[in-house]
Amino acid sequence: MNLRKAAVAAAGVLGMAVPAAVPAQAAPASPSACQVVAFGHTLPIACGSNTLAADWNGDHRTDEVFAATLPNHYIYRLSATSNGPVRVSNGRADSMLKWEIRPSGQRRVYAVTATQHVYYSYYGSSGWSEWYLYHA
Repeated sequence: MNLRKAAVAAAGVLGMAVPAAVPAQAAPASPSACQVVAFGHTLPIACGSNTLAADWNGDHRTDEVFAATLPNHYIYRLSATSNGPVRVSNGRADSMLKWEIRPSGQRRVYAVTATQHVYYSYYGSSGWSEWYLYHA
């Protein structure tokens, strides 16, 4: 799984965020701030949630970063081609789960809700799709 975690302490609460091991273009800001900095943009994230640093072309460099935000539970993505955070969800996510490239070549990202339901979105000809309940 391409999940990246690192402990952060914010206001005495221990949480999770993107680690320093992520390439420079997707490196986190101060861990105590519960935010991620990627491609020159800062995004406040849900303390304790996971973020994704997707490498879609396999060159060992992050192409897009996905993160859940609070209090609205939206998922935002950051990329080198975006002019800042782009909302790609409808407000259910607590944390990101994983990213993958399907055997068909389809790109997918998965998120988890507070009730432990997993949803996914895929990248298609019109951009990122709506979110669908994942049935394993």
